[in-house]
Amino acid sequence: PDMRAAIDADLNQLKMIFSLYERYDQTIKTSQIHEELAARLYEELDYRLEARFCKLYGSILNDEPGVHVPEVIDSLSTDRLLTATWLEGEKILSFVDAHPQQRNELAMNMFRAWYVPLYHYGIIHGDPHLGNYTVRPDNTINLLDFGCVRVFDPSFIGGVIDLYNALMTDNTELAVHAYETWGFKNLTREQVETLNIWANFLYGPVLEDKIRPIGEVSGGVYGRDTAEKVHKKLRELSRAAGGISVPREFVFMDRAALGLGSVFLHLKAEINWHRVFNDLIGDFDIDALRAKQEKTLAQFGIPLAA
Repeated sequence: PDMRAAIDADLNQLKMIFSLYERYDQTIKTSQIHEELAARLYEELDYRLEARFCKLYGSILNDEPGVHVPEVIDSLSTDRLLTATWLEGEKILSFVDAHPQQRNELAMNMFRAWYVPLYHYGIIHGDPHLGNYTVRPDNTINLLDFGCVRVFDPSFIGGVIDLYNALMTDNTELAVHAYETWGFKNLTREQVETLNIWANFLYGPVLEDKIRPIGEVSGGVYGRDTAEKVHKKLRELSRAAGGISVPREFVFMDRAALGLGSVFLHLKAEINWHRVFNDLIGDFDIDALRAKQEKTLAQFGIPLAA
């Protein structure tokens, strides 16, 4: 009953922390980050909406043999209670010492659980922490907790793919177009070059056509050196051009990439991520995505992206 008041208090404290941060370091403007976090947190209080997202995921992942979604029990659900079928499974970190083939299969199932909805429907599960999926005896994944799901405008998904193509072909103009599609504004040439350092590292696994891990365990998904290099460069540039305002859409895309990447690191998965990714986006068409997204969201009574 008091959850909304608790979220209000937490968001007010976070706003104060962001304000103090910006006084000390003007590299990143945080207003849109706060807005995005607030919107997603308030959505987590809406159990009816979560139930609809759970049903939507069950539908769009129905043809994925490696992923399972619980079924909502409407007769036992209310505005304050969400009831769904129980899915038996073990924690994924129980498999970090499993056979490499098993670990790679788990990683592939996780990859498809997150990115089939994103590239085929413009939707992403925004909370990839370790408690939101379990592993069945047959190595398939149970995907849980649909309180934090982000719907993107299809143009944003197009921007994600445009940035990938820009990095593959070293096309600066296309990279600028991609960042602007994401919502970055008034970027200088130096800021674009610096963001490309980050992007080359984040997209690195899908840029190389070879079997490889997602990153290095010692450096994490991003790599400490890369993160420090990007922040230092942006901080220097912010003195002349002002800080960069991070678009709202970026927040949960980045969170998903980091969360899944961390799981793949723990599993020591080695996969040709380039081919997996290209198989997923090979027939991408923004108009087709928009039509499919609108039809699917309407089917489950879920609003389009704001």
